[in-house]
Amino acid sequence: MPIDAAGLTQEDVSRMSLHEEFDRYHQHYERMQQVLAAAQRQVHDSEWRWTMGDRVPSGGGNENSVVPMAGSTIDNSYALDTSRVWSSPVAGNDRRALQPMIGYFDDQGWLWRERTLGKDHDVWAVTDDGWRIRYLVINNGNHALTVYSGQYWTNDSLALTEAIGGRNDAAYPEESLPGEYPPFPKWSDAIIRPPKI
Repeated sequence: MPIDAAGLTQEDVSRMSLHEEFDRYHQHYERMQQVLAAAQRQVHDSEWRWTMGDRVPSGGGNENSVVPMAGSTIDNSYALDTSRVWSSPVAGNDRRALQPMIGYFDDQGWLWRERTLGKDHDVWAVTDDGWRIRYLVINNGNHALTVYSGQYWTNDSLALTEAIGGRNDAAYPEESLPGEYPPFPKWSDAIIRPPKI
């Protein structure tokens, strides 16, 4: 039986209530923020721009995920990802801007790969617990950091998304320091954004 990014099978998850899945998702979300913040601090400890909200699950299924999982579909799995950007007007497209992140990956003992994409450069690594980190230096001076999870099993991706999204006020900052992000909703919070029927 295929296991998900947390080491659980579909059968394991089938015994979970929606509340338990909500709490499990919350744990993954907090870990994602930890991975992001630690990587951010390696290259820029001032403010980063938000490019998207990140509290609601990303679609599962192998067509949507960075990390394939046998048997996953958009209905029975989900993933997480988050991204931040900072700008350096003097950096341009110098691939040497990747070196602090590469040094961090080496210090952690993580495998990494570097690529040149036209005038842009990026480096990818995988953490010990399976999170993917991508640091991209763009020709216009923007530096983008994205963290991706593997896929996780769920009994009902729509129900889980509605449980999280319905309690989500959709308020995100335009910028934040590493480690700063809005609190994740609690199960006991009221549904403030009911699903559209």
